[in-house]
Amino acid sequence: MSVVISIQFLTGRYHATPWDHQVNEGVVEWPPSPWRILRALVSAYYRLPQPPTRTELCQLLTCLANCLPSYVVPERTIAHSRHYMPIWKEGKATTTKVFDTFIVLPGGTLSPDAVVKVVWTDVQLNQSQLNLLKQLCRQVSYLGRSESWVEMQVIDDLVLLGNSAAECNAVPAKWEDKPEIQQEQVKVLVALTDQELEGFKAAIAVLPKPKKGKGKWKAPADILEALELDIGNLHREGWNGIPGSRWEAYIIKSQPKSLHPKFNYSSSINSQLPTFARFALASNVLPNLTEAVSLGERFRQALIAWSKDELQRPASVFSGRKPDTSIQPADREELYLKGQQHAWYLPEVNRQGKIDHVVVYAAKGFDFQQAVPALKNLPKVWGDEGFELQTVLISLGRVEDYATDTRQQEGKYRVIGNSRKWRSLTPMVLPRYPKCYSNGQKKFIPNTEFQIDGPEDQALKLLTCLKYLSIPDNCIKEAESEWLCLKSSDNTPLVKVKCCDSGITQYRWQAFQRRRHHGNGRKSLDHGYWLEVEFAHTKQGPIALGYAAHFGLGVFVPIEE
Repeated sequence: MSVVISIQFLTGRYHATPWDHQVNEGVVEWPPSPWRILRALVSAYYRLPQPPTRTELCQLLTCLANCLPSYVVPERTIAHSRHYMPIWKEGKATTTKVFDTFIVLPGGTLSPDAVVKVVWTDVQLNQSQLNLLKQLCRQVSYLGRSESWVEMQVIDDLVLLGNSAAECNAVPAKWEDKPEIQQEQVKVLVALTDQELEGFKAAIAVLPKPKKGKGKWKAPADILEALELDIGNLHREGWNGIPGSRWEAYIIKSQPKSLHPKFNYSSSINSQLPTFARFALASNVLPNLTEAVSLGERFRQALIAWSKDELQRPASVFSGRKPDTSIQPADREELYLKGQQHAWYLPEVNRQGKIDHVVVYAAKGFDFQQAVPALKNLPKVWGDEGFELQTVLISLGRVEDYATDTRQQEGKYRVIGNSRKWRSLTPMVLPRYPKCYSNGQKKFIPNTEFQIDGPEDQALKLLTCLKYLSIPDNCIKEAESEWLCLKSSDNTPLVKVKCCDSGITQYRWQAFQRRRHHGNGRKSLDHGYWLEVEFAHTKQGPIALGYAAHFGLGVFVPIEE
């Protein structure tokens, strides 16, 4: 049985120092060592919502450690940057030079060529162990240093499994009878097999004890304990190596001509245009969810600047204006895209209330001439406090593909998904004033206690404007307890909305920015509303309603049934 793990380096870079070198020596580990990969899986184990027993994990690790993997590795280039770090030396503040050496993989961010495949050809895993391996891979977000963002997954496709085994170009040197002179030979750190570990423990037991005052050597009981190694304990116990591991020589053969098929960026098939892009943010200070509007505006301004052509015209999907230059300024309404075709800038927030991802969505899709290059090249946006937000494009594709990927739903407030129930992530600000009589009394929807153009009424009207939700606009409004319900002409329930006391996070609506700094947009009062939406059938997002909905206000996230 073959087990193949695909590791995509999302930024096109791999930062990792070999275990027998100091970080400032300018040496990079390549390929990623089996020891490092297994340690990443152990780290992921502790982040599982419901982790299995340690025995199950240990059995999986033993199976992987008992077989040396081979690799499919792309061409790479070694690069480095230099930093002057402040230190305090002999009572004075000074600086020291630090080298950051890393591997650069072909294609850059999200390149299909920036992928390493790890192939275990003779591993026998049962279904439970295979499922655990898949869970662990989904939890791994970086490999090596924290700058090496990755996405790991187990390959199930039989055709891809066979191709990966045939394409391996980095194999243990002992597998090669007559290595060629021009082939590159490297050494990587691997875990001991279970038999080798038992021999190692037996050898440690007969060695003379360290001198008095020195730390005592403690051999790991099993592979899991070896991989849980803490560097501080390693030094305290007096080890001059890494217990439970050994070095293995590998040969990197000449690169195959084509590891991955190139994606055809032809714009002739509009149905295949990507409709969403997802950016990860990195900064000393991540923005709060309450700053979603400002962040959305900065994203729009940055993408407009990056998408300009030789005539300094930005992509229409970002500017919101039609590319037709023959329209006269007098026909102002005809200048703009209609039907919500221009880009939305929607925040995704972590459990601490910080925006760590931004989704850029456009129903019409991003063209490959201007929009897609701008998305790929966007390096950063600026922050309000003088710091920059670094941006990394980590996903680019069709919403329907992304929404069905359950990996993207774990542990985050996601704005794209499939659900019947949705709840406010950011407050909805009404674009129109609720209707009242001349004496100030509220106007109610007939046979209900809901105000005409109140938050529930406007939310239902705006939902019918989102064409991909397929809600007809000639519906009947009825009250069902605290819900305002929209029904079809044959009295079939379609969707219902109610106001809530709070959103899905801990913030109050008063804490949110509720006014755009640039542009206008129709808005009534500054009051924000929390809403819950429930559809009769599962619907696919994103859902954003009201004033500045394309810039982060009125955003909904799916919630569990």
